[in-house]
Amino acid sequence: MLNTVCVVTIKVKNMIEAVHFYTNILDFHISKKYSEKLVSLVHEHVPIILEEVDEEKQIGNNILLGLQSKDIEEDVKRLKGYGVHVLFDEAMPCPPGKYNVFLDPSGNQIELLQFLKED
Repeated sequence: MLNTVCVVTIKVKNMIEAVHFYTNILDFHISKKYSEKLVSLVHEHVPIILEEVDEEKQIGNNILLGLQSKDIEEDVKRLKGYGVHVLFDEAMPCPPGKYNVFLDPSGNQIELLQFLKED
């Protein structure tokens, strides 16, 4: 069966910038440094791997990582305070709630999603 996600790999241009962004701005922690070009981040269920690749090997944003937010407006304000490029001025509606999208230092889009509260 091929219906279980086991890892999310994010291709990055510069590992130092990527590690700074994912640890200092998004509050992830490093679980293991396999090499100068391969770092695993602590994540409860699915490992997140940062892999540094040459720019010519990057073929766009092949993975959209979604991060859950409890307060999307506050999180967007915090990201903008760090100088992070956020795509929308306001959160956009979507079926499960609302979302916004921001860019990591390599230009990868990351979705921020706040689910509607269920009554």
